[in-house]
Amino acid sequence: MKSDMRDIVTNDPTTTDLGELRDRVGNLEDGFETLKTELADNTAATKRIEANTSDLVEAFANLKGAFKVLNWIGKFARPLGYIAGAIAAVVSLYTAFKAGTTVK
Repeated sequence: MKSDMRDIVTNDPTTTDLGELRDRVGNLEDGFETLKTELADNTAATKRIEANTSDLVEAFANLKGAFKVLNWIGKFARPLGYIAGAIAAVVSLYTAFKAGTTVK
């Protein structure tokens, strides 16, 4: 005879009702112990994964910084390349003029 728990508490409880209630509370306690154990196992696994991947996360952070530096170097090198090209053109033009060659 399954009855609502409110009936057990509010009405005059019988020995059977109290036994059923005691069994249900015992099952809940067992379930909570299982949850505690599984939570502890999950927490330990999470900490192991964090420890194993911390070097990988640090390496990715360092790569991110390296790409920023390389981007800055690239932004600086582009105008520097234009300047070097212009200087090379002027020097070759001067050398050609000094050598007396003509452009046809």
